[in-house]
Amino acid sequence: MEKLLLTEAREDDLDFLLGLWNDPRVMRYAGYPDGRCWSRADIRKWWSRYQAEHTRWAGDDVQFIISFSDGTHIGESHYGPVPKGFEVGDWRNPEGVYCFMADIKLLPEHWGKGFGTAGMRMVAVHIFTKTSCKLLVVPPHKDNPAASRVYEKAGFIHTGIEAWPGHEIMELSRERFEDIYGVKQAEG
Repeated sequence: MEKLLLTEAREDDLDFLLGLWNDPRVMRYAGYPDGRCWSRADIRKWWSRYQAEHTRWAGDDVQFIISFSDGTHIGESHYGPVPKGFEVGDWRNPEGVYCFMADIKLLPEHWGKGFGTAGMRMVAVHIFTKTSCKLLVVPPHKDNPAASRVYEKAGFIHTGIEAWPGHEIMELSRERFEDIYGVKQAEG
């Protein structure tokens, strides 16, 4: 498998993100069956909001670009902290647990080749070694079994708890991550 890079998004990446997020094949399970239908002005507004949130959360809210080692972008992942007391559907952020929610999206031509799993593993390593996150959650859609398999292979477990209609929460705790990956948080 080709080596992947995980880099924080830059303003130069907005055209790539716009194309990815406007693709109905990519966004159908994220609640956008026609894609986001965003314009350049929309992605610029999103970028401004993202920059503010990234600053507000002191870097604990990150938009990643997933690329091949030659710089070719193939996907994205985002993670951010789940606010204290947050609940969605039947899922609630556990009391006193610093929890992040994440996802991953790839261009369709890169599906089914192991890149989603490799990318999500890289995201998990980043989160659990660079932040104080204790629980990482993802909400794959029940009609997207490939996404569930990606998350399972990255160490997430099914909770059986529905968040949004059709979306089950999967979780990866810091303890489970450390057991599976053999990696601990860097001393800081």
